Amino acid sequence: MRACGQPLSETSYPERRPLIVFWGARALYIGPAMGLSPHRNAVAVLAIGIDAPFSVAINPLDPNHGYKSCQSALIHPNKLHHLRLGGPMAFLYLDVLSLDYAVVRQQLKQPGVSVSFELRDEAAIVECLANLRHGTKPWRETRPTLAQLLGLQETQQIDPRIAASISILRHEPSRDIDAAELARTAELSVSRFLHVFKATTGVPFRRYRTWCRLGSVVRAAVDGTSLTGAAHAAGLASSAHLSAAFRQMFGVAPSNLKLQHVQFIEGDEISI
Repeated sequence: MRACGQPLSETSYPERRPLIVFWGARALYIGPAMGLSPHRNAVAVLAIGIDAPFSVAINPLDPNHGYKSCQSALIHPNKLHHLRLGGPMAFLYLDVLSLDYAVVRQQLKQPGVSVSFELRDEAAIVECLANLRHGTKPWRETRPTLAQLLGLQETQQIDPRIAASISILRHEPSRDIDAAELARTAELSVSRFLHVFKATTGVPFRRYRTWCRLGSVVRAAVDGTSLTGAAHAAGLASSAHLSAAFRQMFGVAPSNLKLQHVQFIEGDEISI
């Protein structure tokens, strides 16, 4: 696990600074509510109120329909939604093509077409995230507990050929590398490589590459690189391309997050 920007201590991070964790094909944000207008995300978003409940619009196009109060909600991909947030939040972003999304959908007690409500282990998950936010436990202790509570896949030991491919995608995001090249390096057929890659990471190859590139942008911005420079370093054509990709995934432009003021963790630990 590697922390970037201002170093994290072993036990905590400064509570008033937002935290972003890139965790494979997932991203976790913990921090102040962002007060966004009604919008859609290409990914699924698990929203959790850490210190207090929040509210979800019953009809995002007409506030007169009112809001539903809750402590946890899963906003399904590409669904218009609006949240009223009164306190610090946790947002876990899950790729729509991932195994995670299918698993987490089963953890909500009140299923819905656009939004599902009330995690089965809600109290324990809130406590887990609150401990991370308030510095009671570090990410390395939070990670396995959170994964277990949500039923998320955790890969601690994987095929060294796939681990090598993942390392290239993470550490050389600007390389115009495709699955065929990595399959040759791994001495696998392309079809076999793609199958094993998805089984390992939980998402298709191209989606994982996108997550790696966005994670690279966040890391570089936290370390002080301009968004334009971070976009180029991650293999994205321009800052406009970056903004569009970020908005599609997270519903917000990277500039809105003020990345130079956040704490960033790359939350994967891959063993060979």
